[in-house]
Amino acid sequence: MNALETLRMISKTLNEGDNLEGMLQAVLDALLETTGIESGWIFLMDESEQQQLVAYSGLPAGLSHNECEPLRKGGCWCLNKYKNNELTHAINIMNCKRLEQATLHNLGSTNGMERHATIPIQAGEESFGLINVASPRIDQFSNQELELFETVAYQIGATVKRFRLFLQEQERTKILSQFGKYIAIMKQETDERRFLEQAGTVMLTFFDWSGVQLSYGTETFFNGVKNRHIHKVTIELDGEELSLMIFSSHFLKESESLIQDLMAHLSLHLKQIQLEKKQQMVVRTEERNRLARDLHDSVNQLLFSLVLHAKGLEKRVDDPRIQASVQLIHELGNEALQELKQLIYQLRPEGLEFGLMSAIKKYSELIGLQIEVQAKGLKALSEEREVCLWRVLQEAINNCKKHAETNKMMIGLIFSEEKVEVLIEDKGVGFELKEIKKGVGISSMLERINEVGGSIQIDSNLGKGTKIEIILPIK
Repeated sequence: MNALETLRMISKTLNEGDNLEGMLQAVLDALLETTGIESGWIFLMDESEQQQLVAYSGLPAGLSHNECEPLRKGGCWCLNKYKNNELTHAINIMNCKRLEQATLHNLGSTNGMERHATIPIQAGEESFGLINVASPRIDQFSNQELELFETVAYQIGATVKRFRLFLQEQERTKILSQFGKYIAIMKQETDERRFLEQAGTVMLTFFDWSGVQLSYGTETFFNGVKNRHIHKVTIELDGEELSLMIFSSHFLKESESLIQDLMAHLSLHLKQIQLEKKQQMVVRTEERNRLARDLHDSVNQLLFSLVLHAKGLEKRVDDPRIQASVQLIHELGNEALQELKQLIYQLRPEGLEFGLMSAIKKYSELIGLQIEVQAKGLKALSEEREVCLWRVLQEAINNCKKHAETNKMMIGLIFSEEKVEVLIEDKGVGFELKEIKKGVGISSMLERINEVGGSIQIDSNLGKGTKIEIILPIK
């Protein structure tokens, strides 16, 4: 077979095949047959620039030893030149380190071969690997042979590039499909903490990674297994650091853009959750204000009129029995009016805009309870957490007023960079914790604190008062 026929056959093989390694093996066999050269092998570089032995023919025993282990492992002079970008054209003859090592370690015969020609596999500005050909008979290859080698290497380079682009497109399509499935699952989650907890688990379901770590603010969520290969992306979201760390044994070229897309989705969805939560707070506040206004304009006025009429009637009635009943109506009306004022204040707490300390003081005066407040290291809470804490404090104050049979209470707040610790304590009659937990008030306190990622512990015994400890994240 002459050179022209060889090139035609190689071109046909490379254009019609669908198995890259099979095609390269056929090309190498044809090349060696045409030139009469005894041995040859082809290295392709993977994404981490590690050589992969993809084809070989006519290897001496020293190189074929243990399934070609001398070729598959370790470095050599020709690969060093390749990795240092010093291999831009065919090198006629160069000593072979692998052949030397085979002789040195008695791996088998080298058939008298010590050197080989090395031809880079290229396509345009890109390099993909190299071809080595060796013969114990040849001290120097002819220019025609080198031209043939370079032509074949260029054809191989074009084919490798085409195959890799095709595989990249396949991988990109697969990734987009998996990314779409990931979004379809995660978009249903409306709770911030659950979203962060589940994101890593769902990522590992769809993407070939060993581990995922998500950090937002002071919290970190990890799923899977850590290893030394890491890709990390960090952004700032509303003054807090959001980071996504991916652990994998290898990263594809498409991985970087995928991780950037995942980070973009994380930040957008978190922002959406936060905006929806703020919107819900606005709606709840508006509804509370409307209800407070309606109570003030209707029930409050009716109770006030009832109290006035009862007071006037009490003065005009002479019958002691009727007078006592009217007096009771007057007292109950006054009590109901006072309860209604407290309810209206709870629905629309005037003074909270000046902070918790001011709101506690004003509310304690309204219901007639002496509250000692101690605060250390005051820091601003987020609006959501401040409202939450205020509602819980109101419930605790109301419970003390109604059930503790004491007019004194202590509230302590200790602020740090990450959290606020709250201690609420009274020396009243206390209660049985098992029974009181069934009540709506205590359940409401527990639910509110849990909603914002905090914790609450209630301790009470009959005759020994009540102690409530709360830990709440600052943001």
